[in-house]
Amino acid sequence: MNAPLLEIEDLVVEFDTDEGTVRAVDGAGYTVLPGETLGVVGESGSGKSVTAMSALGLIKPPGRVASGRVVFDGVDLRGLPPRELRRLRGGRIAMIFQDPMTALNPVMTIGGQLTEALRLHDARMSRAAARRRAADLLALVGVPGAAKRLKQYPHEFSGGMRQRAMIAMAIANEPDLLIADEPTTALDVTVQAQVLDLLREARRETGAATVLITHDLGVVAEMADRVVVMYAGRVVEHGPVAEIFRAPRHPYTRGLLDSLPRMDEDADELTPIPGAPPAPGEVTAGCPFAPRCAMVRDRCRTERPEPAPTGPGRTSACHFHAELAGEDTDG
Repeated sequence: MNAPLLEIEDLVVEFDTDEGTVRAVDGAGYTVLPGETLGVVGESGSGKSVTAMSALGLIKPPGRVASGRVVFDGVDLRGLPPRELRRLRGGRIAMIFQDPMTALNPVMTIGGQLTEALRLHDARMSRAAARRRAADLLALVGVPGAAKRLKQYPHEFSGGMRQRAMIAMAIANEPDLLIADEPTTALDVTVQAQVLDLLREARRETGAATVLITHDLGVVAEMADRVVVMYAGRVVEHGPVAEIFRAPRHPYTRGLLDSLPRMDEDADELTPIPGAPPAPGEVTAGCPFAPRCAMVRDRCRTERPEPAPTGPGRTSACHFHAELAGEDTDG
């Protein structure tokens, strides 16, 4: 069994607001193995992106990592000096942000940003060599006329092309870990498919492990080896993608899957999960999903369930996960 490349343990991330302290991540944790793709799913506000940004040291005041461990290749990133952490970011760990228009510098050319990323992590690389490498990277991710487009600015690229440029920048230094935060958001279906193909190519090109953060379960089914399901800042279920999709062991996961439209069913309406996630900063004594759960019992309202094994490589934070297993067996 390979040792994990990334381990996040009992992570707590808080933000100070006018209304008080908001706990955005509440004891979350997961591991990423070398070369695998881990999908992280959940509704908006579930803590998916904040958890990943904490791994990169990108949480700044008024936010803070209150406790927990983030270990990359055996090194606790929380204990690294800022200079060492910056060396890892963009080098061994790279991130594709959700909105490339805000992630890219609007006053620098695409070529300038790519060459800066290359030379920052390889001081011996000449400007000419960096520009050649930048053109090769743009060509690799499917930008036509790559050498000429190095001179263009982000606003001269379409949304899909900006996302390609972000992917090129992320793989520039052949990272060991690639974090993709909602990489297909706001893109049309055709461009989404192209971007997913690029992520596969990036994985083949670099051999990097990938953390794929998304609300799209279809993307997870297509791309990931394992999946982590987050709700209200916690991991409520995790395991191999095929097993989780076939037989979920948490009511929230089942609700997400039931809300997906199916090609083999003639349904007039989608089946949404009733209610809404807890408001930021809302503290609950029991299970945070209890107000929306069809299986809720008195115990759920008073006792918070902790993740428990539900099979090889699987856990569920539900008091009654065995009942879900029984339903799957009976069905």
